[in-house]
Amino acid sequence: MQEYKIKKEDANIRIDKAVGNIEKDLSRTNIQRMIDEGSILVNGKQVKVSYKVLEGDNITICEKEPEEIDLKPQNLPLDIIYEDDDILIINKQKGMVVHPGARKFRWNFG
Repeated sequence: MQEYKIKKEDANIRIDKAVGNIEKDLSRTNIQRMIDEGSILVNGKQVKVSYKVLEGDNITICEKEPEEIDLKPQNLPLDIIYEDDDILIINKQKGMVVHPGARKFRWNFG
């Protein structure tokens, strides 16, 4: 947990921008998600992303530990068009997920 006090020169800007100025390693999208989830508080209270910080506001940032994801590879038939020591070209089937994402996909291999 990290706490910051808003200085006069940082006042009157949106909370997501203020936190972005403080925490350079967090993206604006992550900051907005954290505000919506209540992981970023102003004076101990949850605020909306549009909240404009005031001089003296106390910002609390509670970063959650990343969730461990149990990914298992699948043995899928691949339509290999070309392969050498440096390149592999595959004709990917429609609907085949090539990497995990935040959304839940509907598996459609038919």
